[in-house]
Amino acid sequence: MSNQNGHRNGNDHLNANPSKNGAIITTNKEEKTQSLSAYSAFPDEEQSVILRQSPGWSRGVTLSIIGVTALGLLWAAFAPIEQVIPAKGELKPQGKVKEIQVPISGVVKEVFVKDGETVTKDSLLIKFDSTTSKAELESFRSIQTKIRQENQFYRALMNDEIKPSELASKLIELKVPRDVAILAKNRMELVAENQLYQVQVGETVNDLVLRPEEVSRLQAANNESKTRSSAARLDIDQVQKQLTQNQVLLAEAKSQLIVDRQVLAEIKDRNARTIEQSERSLEIEKNILKDIEPLGEEGAIAKYQINKQKQSVNDRQGEIIKQKADGLIEYNKQRQQIENRMAEIAKYQEEEKRLQYAISQAQEKYYNTNAQTEKDVRDKIADNQKRISEVDSQLSKNVFENEKKLAELESQISQAEQTLKYQELRAPVAGTVFDLQASPGFVPKSGQAEALLKIVPKDHLIAEVDITNADIGFVRVGQKVDIRIDSFPYSEYGDIKGKVISIGSDALPPDELHREYRFPAKVSLEQQSLRLKDANSGPLQSGMSVSANIKVNENRTVLSLFTELFRKKVDTLQEIR
Repeated sequence: MSNQNGHRNGNDHLNANPSKNGAIITTNKEEKTQSLSAYSAFPDEEQSVILRQSPGWSRGVTLSIIGVTALGLLWAAFAPIEQVIPAKGELKPQGKVKEIQVPISGVVKEVFVKDGETVTKDSLLIKFDSTTSKAELESFRSIQTKIRQENQFYRALMNDEIKPSELASKLIELKVPRDVAILAKNRMELVAENQLYQVQVGETVNDLVLRPEEVSRLQAANNESKTRSSAARLDIDQVQKQLTQNQVLLAEAKSQLIVDRQVLAEIKDRNARTIEQSERSLEIEKNILKDIEPLGEEGAIAKYQINKQKQSVNDRQGEIIKQKADGLIEYNKQRQQIENRMAEIAKYQEEEKRLQYAISQAQEKYYNTNAQTEKDVRDKIADNQKRISEVDSQLSKNVFENEKKLAELESQISQAEQTLKYQELRAPVAGTVFDLQASPGFVPKSGQAEALLKIVPKDHLIAEVDITNADIGFVRVGQKVDIRIDSFPYSEYGDIKGKVISIGSDALPPDELHREYRFPAKVSLEQQSLRLKDANSGPLQSGMSVSANIKVNENRTVLSLFTELFRKKVDTLQEIR
């Protein structure tokens, strides 16, 4: 035991001062004997010893490895690594390319721009020759004025606003067609004749002067009318007298009818009371008979008395029957009297109607006598008015046709004015001119929407990119985007920040350039230029190709990336059979 302790202590002494490389140390017999004089168990021959590293150094290395690993895991747990979806596309203006089309037909007089030139809004681009357009506009307006004057004349004629003395000068001034002039003259004559007839029937006509022969004809017609009306008036008075007498008799008959109806009501009431009283008496007699019949059967009352009571009941019943018959006769007699009275009234009423009709006939004869001349005159007025209406109908057709012409002229004038308005073609937006087709003397094809030039708007550029069908489910409006311009290397010029502003609602089908379905998306740019090496800014241009990285997950960590890979591997192992 002491030998072992001495050996261990000797080793500890050696390990306290090891060489850096942990070499093996050999001692001779004498040195060993001196150092271990208290212990005699060691052999005398030489012995080899292996020295271990210091425990402090090993512990430090181990702790360093654990610390680095822990820090790495901690960093991986919190260090973000963005998840992005790549997309390709190009820069395009936010507004569409403006095609400057020919608004009119004409000849190009002068071109003020050239391909690639930058223009501002309302800059003069092209000027057209306006000589022909001005001449056409003047011609259209002249025709329009003439047609409007014609329609004004037709309406004034139909409204009787033109005097006979003015008609001839109006026809000459407006150069009205011959057939229309004949219609206008005929209408004027018919109106003048109707005005004369209106004076004959007592109507007032303004601004009319009668000739002497027309005055004489009116006086003769009035005298004849007075003679006839006197004879017709006498017939009316005679029939009116008969009507008055008949109305007196009718009133008396109606008054007597009221009295007869009152008497009928009294008879009906009296008969009802009498019969009611007799029926009560009959009921009493029947009750007496009912009471004494049992006594007769017992012999308490003589049979004679019972038979006498039965006779009283029969007599009372006969009396009631007689009362009803007499009352009915009296009632029917009174009703017959009422019916006779009503027939008399009906006769008087019928006579009244006849007399009234006779009066109306006499009055009609009287009125006809007074109005015979007026009737004839008014018939002539109506006939003339019918002919006037036919003329007005033809004039209205002319007005309608002229209105159609005016509508066409309005369109032609509007087009001519537009033509003059667009003699100078100006830029609708600021931008760059390209695909210029026009030149001095150029004549655009009529009826075709031909673009003379195009302007790329100087609007803010946006990136239009295509997202694959597999990635579209992760993309949302508002997500941040890193945009790299292919024309400027990313390692030297960096990228431009942006944001998704819209996503197409439907996929675009494959074509020659794209073999898969893809969804179009638009990305806004935070800046419209890149900072170049010489500290200048490089402006972006429409059509530049871009590569976009859409940030669909900015909160992903490095650790989650490894765990996701591990999970995928586990899922793969689960699928193995």
